[in-house]
Amino acid sequence: MKGALVTFRKELLSYFVSPVSWVILVVFYLWRGYELTSLSYSFALTNGDPDVFVSATYGVPSTFWMVILVPGILTMRCFAEERRTGSMEMLMTAPVTDGGVVVGKWLAAAVFYALLWLPTAGLLHLVEYEPFLGTDLSFGPVFAAYLGMFLLSALLLAFGCFASSLTDNVLLAALLAILFDFGLLTLPRRLGAELGELGQNFYVRELLDKLDVNRNFSEWFARGLIDTSQVAFYVGGIVFFLFLTTLGVATRRVA
Repeated sequence: MKGALVTFRKELLSYFVSPVSWVILVVFYLWRGYELTSLSYSFALTNGDPDVFVSATYGVPSTFWMVILVPGILTMRCFAEERRTGSMEMLMTAPVTDGGVVVGKWLAAAVFYALLWLPTAGLLHLVEYEPFLGTDLSFGPVFAAYLGMFLLSALLLAFGCFASSLTDNVLLAALLAILFDFGLLTLPRRLGAELGELGQNFYVRELLDKLDVNRNFSEWFARGLIDTSQVAFYVGGIVFFLFLTTLGVATRRVA
């Protein structure tokens, strides 16, 4: 546990001093601010339902690309950079467990990613005033939506750590993670249509339904509803990929 906390503090600090992190922050909020301003004006002009506004904010392009691109960028250096520079050997001789290192690095990425999203709640509060919506929003669904976003992102970050443990090339690690993220968000629904009769099989259909995280987020979390089976799916996926990452690091230690 101590090793995980030490790794967590070290990695979290590295995110705050990295110029890449600040570039992501600035670009994301400039883009997000523009989208929310346009969306709020549109709702105000058409007298749209304010209860629908919160859910609509998660369907804008910045959300999609933030989920697909950023987890891979944040985690690409976790192990690939250390293997490339040779510091991996020093890490392997330190008095910390492999699992502690993996959990510490993943947790730092997850906390920093959550901090990137946290100010968006302030943006939602801002658009309540004139000259935007000029009405109060229901923040009940916001908690569920943020929980769903965090669980999905934590799963993608866990895979990003796993991808980074497979190579010493940071760009390849990022590309692997981005491809996985894109596939998870887009392929399950397409596969259901392409598989034909096989896609109607109960077990195949249930698997595809659980993997269709984009639809599940829209139908559950974004509406303020928490699906416990989806929570279990995300937690199980996080544990699975962290376990694979730990195995990869352990193999490196033995080698």
